Amino acid sequence: MTTLRTLTKLSAIAALTTTMACGGAEKGTVPVNNPVPHAEKTEPVPETKTEEPTKEVKPPEVTRTEPPIQNLVFPDEDFRKAQPKAGERRPFKLPRLKRVNLPRGMRGYLMEQHDLPTISVSMVIPGGSINDPKGKEGLASVCMGLLTDGTKQLDKIALSEALADTASSVSSYASRDEQGISMSTLSQHFDATFKLFYDSLMTPGFRKAEFDRSIKRRLARLRQARASARSVSRRVSRMVVMGQDHPQARVITAKSLRSLKVEDCVTYHATWIKPRGAKLFVVGDMTTKQLRAKFGKGLKAWKGRAKRGARIGKPTPMNGRVFFINIPGSAQSSVTILKRGPKRKARNFLHNSMAAAVLGGSFSARVNMNLREDKGYSYGARAGFTYTRKHGGFYAGAAVRSNSTYQSIIELWNDIQAMAKGTKRATKAELTRERNGAILGMPGRFSTGSRALRNYRNLIYYKLPLNYYNTYTNKLSRVTLAQVNRAAKRHFKLKNAKVLVVGDANAPLKVRVDGKDKPLLVDGKQVKLLQGLKMLLASGKLGKGKLVILDADGNVKK
Repeated sequence: MTTLRTLTKLSAIAALTTTMACGGAEKGTVPVNNPVPHAEKTEPVPETKTEEPTKEVKPPEVTRTEPPIQNLVFPDEDFRKAQPKAGERRPFKLPRLKRVNLPRGMRGYLMEQHDLPTISVSMVIPGGSINDPKGKEGLASVCMGLLTDGTKQLDKIALSEALADTASSVSSYASRDEQGISMSTLSQHFDATFKLFYDSLMTPGFRKAEFDRSIKRRLARLRQARASARSVSRRVSRMVVMGQDHPQARVITAKSLRSLKVEDCVTYHATWIKPRGAKLFVVGDMTTKQLRAKFGKGLKAWKGRAKRGARIGKPTPMNGRVFFINIPGSAQSSVTILKRGPKRKARNFLHNSMAAAVLGGSFSARVNMNLREDKGYSYGARAGFTYTRKHGGFYAGAAVRSNSTYQSIIELWNDIQAMAKGTKRATKAELTRERNGAILGMPGRFSTGSRALRNYRNLIYYKLPLNYYNTYTNKLSRVTLAQVNRAAKRHFKLKNAKVLVVGDANAPLKVRVDGKDKPLLVDGKQVKLLQGLKMLLASGKLGKGKLVILDADGNVKK
């Protein structure tokens, strides 16, 4: 029986082999195996392998080729000894911004650009985080973020899908003293996108699930920020120079975020999202007539005036000279010198801006060339003036290697003092470089509709005339070296400056001696960061004042 089964199987294999050799089954047919009696009991036939003698395979020979000897020649032509001169200024025509009267206390601004079928809209509404109740810091930011996370008709996913169908976007935000909602779309999809914009503005969903998700996400970001020296420095710097209770200096904390409820956002929307005083900016493929029709009539159901905002008082800087925040294990320290500065509407604004540019406004400026190029302490250092509507500030700082913190403070302080005291005045070459950069960079600032609109929005924010840039380059061209040095002497004085340092208190320090960095030692022992700050104050190099220890939220630690 076994022999019969074996012969039967061999016959089947031979038949299959013949079929394959002849090209297989005909096209369109499926080969059918003939039934084999008792196939389920067929035993496998062991295969016989014919062993072939193994051949020794030699690896291919590898020929090493020595690299050719290079005779490097460095060009030393005369023209390489001088920096190339800036090119001729090209004719530049500023885009025009039109004022458009709108009903219900709104003001419209239109920049017509019909070369592309796109429209961008930004509605800026009075408000912002300065109005957050004490203990509920983050209210404006959270609620305005939720404004475009779904409407009453569409949840977040449905709203996102509707916008994706037309390649459009609708977003919202809150800053310190403004808030708003924006949209961007193709001209052909304006009506469909405007409906989603309108529903987000008028009937936001404020769903609890989205609110809870937003709070969790912000708490996670806050934990990350509190572990970063640069982020912590940005959080508390305004507090140091303006005061802990100043509306423009308060910070969002985990406690304040957890105190918020979704009902707070419903109340916030009903209280603060009103048309009177709102500014509508439109850039793109739209006419004045279309703007009035779309937004004047289209927003006719939007009515009312928001309540009066918080009063912005005079800054009251924190007491102290050096402020330190410990971030254990931080590989870098954030070093910033801060003080009050001139206002944006100061008569000598261009003189001030050129002085700041020479000190730290570009890669080639003094503080960057010192800390980065000469010392190698930082990837980049900057200095300049900052502005709010009513106040101005000065800063100079960098993120530096932890062990260079001590010397970096000294270098920054000395660079500022050199310009303030006139021991190292701004030079003609420095002024020419920074002035040419500002003038030749003007077309780039207006190269797109959104960039142009941002510059015009800043003019309106600071209550400057809309024709400001018409005379900007001519006025800047007339700024003299004497004016720049006078501005530095006036605004770079460090008598009331604050030094904010964020880093690892136990980081070992180095000091520069005879052009080389060496460990900073006292009685043969390595000096750590916190001890080094105390030594700097005691030496009098930073003037008089005390050391204040803060936590990552800007609270004074006892």
